[in-house]
Amino acid sequence: MSANAWATGVDLMKPPILEPREHVFETILGQDQAKRLFRTMIAADRLPKALLLHGRRGVGKKSLAYALVKLINCFPDGERADCQSPACRKIARGVYLDLIEVGPSGPGGQIRVESAHEAEWRLATSPTEGRRKVLLILDAHLMNVATANALLKTIEEPPGHARVILVTDRPGMLPATIRSRCSAVRCSEIGCERLADWLLEHVGDLAGDRDRARFVALLAEGRPGQALSLIATGLLQERAETLRALADFHREGYRAFMITAYRLAQGHGGLAGALALLFAWYRDLLVSRVAPDESDLLLNSDQLEALRSLGEKIPLGGLAKALDQVARRFDLADRIANPQVVLESLLLDVGMATRA
Repeated sequence: MSANAWATGVDLMKPPILEPREHVFETILGQDQAKRLFRTMIAADRLPKALLLHGRRGVGKKSLAYALVKLINCFPDGERADCQSPACRKIARGVYLDLIEVGPSGPGGQIRVESAHEAEWRLATSPTEGRRKVLLILDAHLMNVATANALLKTIEEPPGHARVILVTDRPGMLPATIRSRCSAVRCSEIGCERLADWLLEHVGDLAGDRDRARFVALLAEGRPGQALSLIATGLLQERAETLRALADFHREGYRAFMITAYRLAQGHGGLAGALALLFAWYRDLLVSRVAPDESDLLLNSDQLEALRSLGEKIPLGGLAKALDQVARRFDLADRIANPQVVLESLLLDVGMATRA
């Protein structure tokens, strides 16, 4: 069982949660259209020389990329969970010589040009163990200009024995010269009910509670990796404290914005977890006002009375503006080291938006 599995509360009686490199097509939740496309391409030996896998964070891009590398070098058996070929086993362990991985490193968190040069050198030689060498570029949007220029020729025309796979959740940040040389495949979210079923099957912390599983699935917006991250950060345990903090804030007004930001910043999920919970609560407050009889639409349906009580004290237009203010901060979750600073700024804006 992986370390990730322990972090998310998986028990020994449930199927293990796999690390991305351990996946094959059979074990990946969703991405059915992409999997069909790749099977057809590989069977016909028509896989593009350079692929760009893109989609939102936590949707399963990295898992699909590793599974694709396995299938490239072990077709058709490499899509099955019980495949014991040397290629599949070595890729899962991270010791496959014909898989060249490049990703961000160092203090700046960028893909360094030195890594690009080394990858090109390794890609130029013939495969050692498998059918093809594969250059896998993770978080490809973190290439700086020098790295992009260094890899441009390789992405445009890799050696005949090689394929290049780029993975990113921000394709718009890639240089146009890189994007134009790749065949793009979008990794999609899955249905929330399907994700909830999967979470109940795999995650012990949910204790078979479908309402909690559905809450996480909805909050994660159909992204399995995001759902596991939310559970691992203790989001379910911190949900009630977030509502209490909001209630105090809207009762006390500006006098409470700093202490409320402090309370929210103490959560184990950091800024991303606090924003996810705030978004869920403000969304539900809005829903409880505009559709009071549609409790099935609520993420926190077990808190209907508390939602109605708090929602009545906040102007309807203010709730919509508050929700927008929270949504605008999500891009900061990966870039800001001090969550309290962001939350203080957010609460000031929310306070202005929700004044009666």
